[in-house]
Amino acid sequence: MVLTIWLGLTLVFIVSRLMPFNPADILLSRMLALGTTMRPEEIEAMRRTIYSLFGLGEPIYIQYLKFLYHYLIGDMGPSFSYFPTRVSEIIATALPYTIFLLLLSSVVSWIIGNIVGVLAVLSKREKLGKAIEYVALAVQPIPFAVFSLAYLIFYVLILRLPIPTGGILQGKPFWYMIKDMFQRSLPPLTALIIWNWMGNFLSMKNLAVKMKNEDFIEYAKLRGAPQRAIVQYVTRNAIVPQFTYLLLGLGMMFTGNALVEYLFSYPGIGILFFTSIVNADYNLMLGITYMSIVGVAIAAFLLDLIYPLIDPRIRYPGQ
Repeated sequence: MVLTIWLGLTLVFIVSRLMPFNPADILLSRMLALGTTMRPEEIEAMRRTIYSLFGLGEPIYIQYLKFLYHYLIGDMGPSFSYFPTRVSEIIATALPYTIFLLLLSSVVSWIIGNIVGVLAVLSKREKLGKAIEYVALAVQPIPFAVFSLAYLIFYVLILRLPIPTGGILQGKPFWYMIKDMFQRSLPPLTALIIWNWMGNFLSMKNLAVKMKNEDFIEYAKLRGAPQRAIVQYVTRNAIVPQFTYLLLGLGMMFTGNALVEYLFSYPGIGILFFTSIVNADYNLMLGITYMSIVGVAIAAFLLDLIYPLIDPRIRYPGQ
């Protein structure tokens, strides 16, 4: 995990230094474009100050060491778009909204999709399972951008439900913020659940069909195992790839979902990431990318620790 984070940070540093723009020069030019009158020596002094803020103007190996140190302690420098606010403060403000939306939608759709997928294979109601499968196969090929836009039109024009707007709440009681997050997330939350559960359903159904024909399942049936036990055997062995998909997906939530957040006016990391790219916000872009690297690395590390608890085929020495 540590090696992954280090390699990710190193790659981010290399890519950031190969970018065709210099954030310090962009910030200085925008300040001068506002009509500020400054002498050449004042401009040069300001340039040095801005270079220092963005960690530029020194030998490349010094920049690299400082870059690693500051990011490992959580100091990602000032944001260009929200100057002089620190990137860590901006991310900390928007991150709870994104975590609430993506965590809730991912877990709910994962649970629904897996349960329906297993029941569609092992239940006696084959026609109902086939009907659900046909609906999922018809909807899944639609690009998510098209689906989200169609759902937004349905939500606003047909159901005539409002899309909550406004900024991020700060300084409010915890339960008040949770209530605001739920109200703000309801439109994008339902869109993500409807879309994601179908993918989980199809993959779980395919895994369950394959697992249903395994020798140990046939043996259990010949031994007279009850249907409940068969469902448990199939589910426990088929759930492992699904669990991997869920946990790695949760690790990616630190980059947010810019499309959904933009369409539904939802404040989160996705909007910040989109803004950082449009405005060439060097530090904010790198900060969100770094959070994604750490999230995926920790998720992969947790998978290694949790696998023996969910997969009966995995045993460590001494077990």
